[in-house]
Amino acid sequence: MIEEDYRYISCGGDPFTYLKSAFRAMKIELEPGQEGRMLLLKEKFPYEKNIFNSLASQNKMEISKFEEKDGELTVEMIRKE
Repeated sequence: MIEEDYRYISCGGDPFTYLKSAFRAMKIELEPGQEGRMLLLKEKFPYEKNIFNSLASQNKMEISKFEEKDGELTVEMIRKE
């Protein structure tokens, strides 16, 4: 499993655009069938699960785990193709 930690990043621009880029980067890193995990802070990326599902789907991935705990998000996904 590939893990990317975006909890303490400093993105000067739009957080949604940054998140879209992070999902694209994850797709490039993963082989079909491989799993990836993103660690995020809810305060920096205050989006609901459906937004994450949409970004994953656009990048041919499927979210297998979405967890929010103590202000941190864990998003695990599998690349489909």
